[in-house]
Amino acid sequence: MKTIRYGRLTLASLAIVVACMSTATAQVSLRPRVSPETQQTYRSQSTTTQILSVAGMDVETKSTQFTISDHKTGPRAADGTIRVTEQVRKLQQEINLPGISVTFDSDNPDKKAALPQLESILDVLRVIAKLKVTFVYNKSGKLTKVEGVDALLASLKPELRKTRASQFSAETLLRQRKDQSDRILDKPVRNGDQWKHTSVLDLEAGQKLTITREYTYAGPTRQGDRTLQKITVKAVAITLTQDPPEGTPTKISDSKLKVAKSSGEILIDPKRGVIVSENSSLQTKGTLTLEINGQKLPAALDLTLQSKSKLGE
Repeated sequence: MKTIRYGRLTLASLAIVVACMSTATAQVSLRPRVSPETQQTYRSQSTTTQILSVAGMDVETKSTQFTISDHKTGPRAADGTIRVTEQVRKLQQEINLPGISVTFDSDNPDKKAALPQLESILDVLRVIAKLKVTFVYNKSGKLTKVEGVDALLASLKPELRKTRASQFSAETLLRQRKDQSDRILDKPVRNGDQWKHTSVLDLEAGQKLTITREYTYAGPTRQGDRTLQKITVKAVAITLTQDPPEGTPTKISDSKLKVAKSSGEILIDPKRGVIVSENSSLQTKGTLTLEINGQKLPAALDLTLQSKSKLGE
């Protein structure tokens, strides 16, 4: 009898081990889906803190932006295409410059800046506050085009188009949308799987921040009554370049940046095929060579980018 009991215990133990191994090696699909006739609302906040040191002087600036955006997916058309319309519902921003601050609220968009020379900043925010574009996917789920860009660019004042048009071009918006999708693998992954993705952040005056991040699938996690899938994120490389428009007074002719600190997390609901929340923090430090009216000046940069976004329930 003892032998039989021992045998049963051994079989039970093996069953538990096999079950655990099965769970540990289970594969899951993470990439969000474009589902017809759905709608999501996201609340997002981003903060940028910059210290630029030139000729022994530190110039510190800080910007905090809060947005509420609606993402509405229409029905699948007869040709199989799907349209996803993104629209900013609310935009608030505060920019702190040396000795002065600029604030914007889409509930009061016509409020003037404290100084006339800062009004151009508010003009750009007024355009962003009215942002409404539609991304078109073909029947295979491939992103093919974006609609509404012409109206967006037309709303920019002529003097701003030289330095800002690239940020709102169809090419830029399509690339940003594609980056949001491509950063998450489109094949099943196991706990601990890692991959890298490089994305480009378009800044004003033709500046581009290129960031390579490493993503790690960290397994399932509970949030209320839902099981979500977690991805941890960290930046591993960063570069800053500039293709300045004609007439740009200050240019970046060289830069050497390194990642000082980085962390991030993405939570995905695979049943609904949506990102539930994400957060990111990145600090980069390094040197720049600035060219001002033909004169080259060495500079040091300490830049911190923080962001968080959450799906409204």
